[in-house]
Amino acid sequence: MSLAACHWVRTGDPAPLRPVAAAHIKAVGDCTITASCHDSVDIVAMGVSGFLFVPWRDSMQLVMTPPSYTNPTLWWTVFGNWLFGSSPNEARIARRLRDLPAAGPDRLSRVRAVLVGHGHYDHLMDLPVLASYVPNATVFGSRSVVNTLNAVPAFGRVTGAASRLVSVDSLAGVTADQPGHSLSIGDAVRVRAIAWEHAPNFGTHVIARGTVEAAQTSLPRGLFGWKLGRVYAYAIDLLDRDGRVGTRIVVHDASASPEVVRRAVAVIGTMPTARNTVLIITAANFDQEPSYPDILLASLAPEHVLLGHWEDFFRSPEKSERVVRGIHGRQLIDIVHRYQGDRWTALQAGATLRMRY
Repeated sequence: MSLAACHWVRTGDPAPLRPVAAAHIKAVGDCTITASCHDSVDIVAMGVSGFLFVPWRDSMQLVMTPPSYTNPTLWWTVFGNWLFGSSPNEARIARRLRDLPAAGPDRLSRVRAVLVGHGHYDHLMDLPVLASYVPNATVFGSRSVVNTLNAVPAFGRVTGAASRLVSVDSLAGVTADQPGHSLSIGDAVRVRAIAWEHAPNFGTHVIARGTVEAAQTSLPRGLFGWKLGRVYAYAIDLLDRDGRVGTRIVVHDASASPEVVRRAVAVIGTMPTARNTVLIITAANFDQEPSYPDILLASLAPEHVLLGHWEDFFRSPEKSERVVRGIHGRQLIDIVHRYQGDRWTALQAGATLRMRY
């Protein structure tokens, strides 16, 4: 266990990932002249596993996955958290959002759905503060996530207003025989939750495993009170003018076992065919599960792959990025390149991938 845990201390140079610099736009796809494009979607990196999805066809119905900005240091996580607890760094969150014009206040006010993959602190702890920045958004996640966020007045449960929290437990796809149901986010966006899992953080151990079974009236005091809950991937379908799926974005924020990945691929196989697929994989702990992300890359054959969760989330986002602890970035890129060639991208927070077709 001690040897396995040592990988948490090691971080790496992001150079092998060739991240696109903040505020830059990388355009990909089979349409090179904007005037002749059939459609387009911007994917803005917000930090760690946070992305803002901006479909051109209906830019009033945006979708987001939650970013992480507080990022307690490894040493605080191990020592200070146990003594003093941990809470969102509101000043840092405000500064980071101010420095991300591609995810500025106007766009955030148009977010209609926040998709939460699981309830760990590096995905959920900053969301109570972000609630005021996305005043028109509904949060979708596990029942455990919903129960945890019940303590946030802005989400409505405490104030008695209409709830902005929706559990996807009964809606999610599980297998090809139980493919689940998609949710409509406006006229041009559909979202399908798909059962997923979280790879071990070290050895066979997943931190903060468990669920929050009752609606809470206060937020967790420490980092490990943010319980994992059920884990989900999401397929975000952006519809063309004819109602067909123009772009499907498959996003998840943890690596998973071959069995779970194959079941998720089977669920996606029951969904309408998409003109283009963008796959967002996770760098964190990718090597803790065999054949990740190989099975996804081989099965979905995406037009483009975006690397998520690649930054060291024990490091302030106001410092230069380092690769998430415990992985070899070059090894992950070698796997992706084997299937994708150069059709992959890593983004610094604030950078945009523009998919045009």
